[in-house]
Amino acid sequence: MSSAKGTPTKKERPRRFNERNGADALSCFLIGVAFFLVILFLIAQWNYLTLIALIPIGFAIFRILSRDLEKRAAENEAFVGFFTSLAGRIRLTRNRFRDRKTHLYFRCGCCERWIRVERGHGEVRVTCPGCHTVSRLDTGKEEPEEDRESDETAKG
Repeated sequence: MSSAKGTPTKKERPRRFNERNGADALSCFLIGVAFFLVILFLIAQWNYLTLIALIPIGFAIFRILSRDLEKRAAENEAFVGFFTSLAGRIRLTRNRFRDRKTHLYFRCGCCERWIRVERGHGEVRVTCPGCHTVSRLDTGKEEPEEDRESDETAKG
């Protein structure tokens, strides 16, 4: 069904790309990295270094046009898993910083899951939502209102 010159006809062209990997998360990330590098090198006026941006673009094109679907899927799955866990760690760190005055964070001794407990309730029993292990934790005692007012008047 090819023409006399050996080039595929209009009907054959779309079918040739059906067996390709196509753009996935890793390929899109590589293109984004290349775009960032080009902008960075142009702002810094390192024009000759913009050629470095061809490396991730070349790898992205290789991945998009690859026919080895299993390998590309495994690479993409590893990439997505890494960035998902990285995003989870960043989110936990941000939440711990935001809640540092009102909550305590600790790990379950059994399953290593992070548990958040409100401060100021004295010694509490905490049940892990993952493994249902019960732990005791001292969250510190909150001063009664009268003690705070007397401390403030004594200072002033």
